[in-house]
Amino acid sequence: MRRTQAQRSEATRERILDATCQSLVERGYAETTTAEVLARADVPRGTLLHHFPTKVDLLVASVQHVARRRLDALVAELDAVPGDGAELDAFIDIVWRHFSAPLFWAALELWNAARTDTELRAALMPVEKEVFGVLHDRGVALLGEDPRVPTVVQMTFEVMTGLVMTGIVSGELGRRELLIRRWKRAAAVLLGRRAPDTLVERAKGH
Repeated sequence: MRRTQAQRSEATRERILDATCQSLVERGYAETTTAEVLARADVPRGTLLHHFPTKVDLLVASVQHVARRRLDALVAELDAVPGDGAELDAFIDIVWRHFSAPLFWAALELWNAARTDTELRAALMPVEKEVFGVLHDRGVALLGEDPRVPTVVQMTFEVMTGLVMTGIVSGELGRRELLIRRWKRAAAVLLGRRAPDTLVERAKGH
């Protein structure tokens, strides 16, 4: 079945945004130029300008594109977690898996650029607020009604973000895995699901 003009136009727009995200991950914000996006998307310059007249227009749309894809993937996984008593570990694993994936790296590039780009920051803030708001609500719903849960959910986002950022520099995967394991224990202690004296892992044989 032949696609309509509107469908073809939307497909082209998506290809341009996918190319922008790919460039953000592989080349970084500074080198995500219009020329780079054109080459990756394989579209004429006039086509890109039709959809995104300025670079800011392109980046604002990319912010929304990245956020939508991140949110869709995360929510789908959170909704699929079985109620088997291991929801806390599953929640932390899912957040870490997605925060350490390329789409989140693209978001980090935009966050960093937004520090000094007021127009980009103005576009980024409401989108990120919506993304983290939805994820926060899903996390709270998954972990159950407990006044301590919202704090643990928010701290999980902060811990995972910090691990991603330090990991980009250090590349120490083993260290990150250890810290994730420790955060699982700490979160369970904070929620009263583990005894405080089990927070520290005992060496084997002790």
